[in-house]
Amino acid sequence: MSLGEHAFGVAVKHVHDILGPQQVAAVPLTSEAVLGSINLRGRIVTVLDLAVVLGLKRVTEADRALNVVIADDKELYALMVDNVGEVMTLPCSTLEPLPPTFPAGWRAISNGIFKLPDHLLLTLEPDRILAVIKAQSGKQA
Repeated sequence: MSLGEHAFGVAVKHVHDILGPQQVAAVPLTSEAVLGSINLRGRIVTVLDLAVVLGLKRVTEADRALNVVIADDKELYALMVDNVGEVMTLPCSTLEPLPPTFPAGWRAISNGIFKLPDHLLLTLEPDRILAVIKAQSGKQA
């Protein structure tokens, strides 16, 4: 998946669904990264703006963005992203630690980076993303 020119990946075992643009119902008094909620086949899913979590500018308007739905315990969360690419198989042996020059916020939610032929792919850990958002909001996201 991507945000602007940056590529990110989540282990496929965490991905529950990929959704097109959705109507998001705002939820008051939440972290800036929590855009609101959507209804996914009768389940309430919290929508998180990954651009806000990473401190990036959103390229795609929210009403045109895609959502990568991830599962955490029994809850579902949608990561709003600009684009979703293909499923890739990458050997764990090629995962490298993040350089110390990467922003602290990125290091907090990633366990490494893959060097692909034409770009870098930052791995994201859903449980770490949720922990950061919960800490920002002072309550459960």
